[in-house]
Amino acid sequence: MHEGERVVTPSLAVGLVAEQFPQWVGLALQPLAVAGSDNVMIRLGDDLVLRFPRVASAVEALQVEARWLDWVARVSPLTVPEVVAIGRPGLGYPWPWTVLRWIAGTDALAAPVDDLLAAEALAGFVLALRGQAVPKGLPVKQGNLQSRDAFLRQMVGRITDEADAGEILRAWAAALALPVWQGEPTVVHADLHPLNLIARQGALAAVIDWGGLGAGDPALDLICAWTVLDTRGRAAFRRRLAIEDATWARGWAYAFSKAVIAAPYYRQTNPALREVMLRTLRRCMADGPW
Repeated sequence: MHEGERVVTPSLAVGLVAEQFPQWVGLALQPLAVAGSDNVMIRLGDDLVLRFPRVASAVEALQVEARWLDWVARVSPLTVPEVVAIGRPGLGYPWPWTVLRWIAGTDALAAPVDDLLAAEALAGFVLALRGQAVPKGLPVKQGNLQSRDAFLRQMVGRITDEADAGEILRAWAAALALPVWQGEPTVVHADLHPLNLIARQGALAAVIDWGGLGAGDPALDLICAWTVLDTRGRAAFRRRLAIEDATWARGWAYAFSKAVIAAPYYRQTNPALREVMLRTLRRCMADGPW
C-alpha cells in the first residue's frame, strides 16, 4: 500500500505470537479483508486482533494509542479499542506491534447507519471529546491547511476520473483563503470516516484507529459531516453542535483536502478507502463554501 512498507504474513504473525505470547499459541489467525491504510490487522482467535504498522511513520501512532486509549475509554460515549499487550520487534519485523481486544460489528461503509442516527451519535462523541480538559502530554495536531498544499497539488496531478483538476484547484484556493484557526485546542480523533467507525445492530457502536488523537482545531473532527453523512445528516450534525460558519468551512476544507489526497493515492491499493474518499470528494464539491 505504501512504498517501502513491511509485509506481514500470517506465518510471521504466528512466529511473533509464539515467541512473545505463548499463552495464545494455537489460536486461529485470520487476516482481515478490509485492509488498514497504515496497519496490517490479523484477527487472533475470537477475542483479539493483532495490529502491525506497515511503515515506520505509523509507529508513532501506535505509541499514541498505547499511551492514551485507556484515558479515551473513560470519556468516550462510544467503545474504543483496548490494548491488551504490546509486542516487540522480532523475526525480522522492526517495530513494536499491538494486541487489541476484538470489537464485534461491521465498519460503517459496509453497514451504513441511518443518517440522523449517525449524526446524533457522532455529535455526542465529538461533544464528549470537546468537553475534556486537554491532558498534559497529548500530541499537538497541526490543522494548518497550508501544510497540505504541496502534497495536495502533487495528488491533483494524478487525478483522472476522480474530478476535474481545475475545479479542485479553484476550490482549494478558496480553502486556503479561509481564516486560520487561532482558538484554544480541543481533544480530537482527527480521522473520523466510515472505516474507522464500527456499526452494530443498526447503530454506531465504536470508534477505532486512534493514532491521530491529539489537541488541535476542533474542526478536524467535523470531517465526518462529509466522510460519513449525507445532506440530511450533515445538517442535523451541524445543528446539534451549533457550529458557526468559520469552523464549518474549515471542517469542509479538512475533509476536502483529505479526499483529494487519498482518492488517487489509494486507487490501486485500498478500494474501500478510495470509495470513501471519492464519495467525500463528491459531497465536498457539491457543498463547498467558496
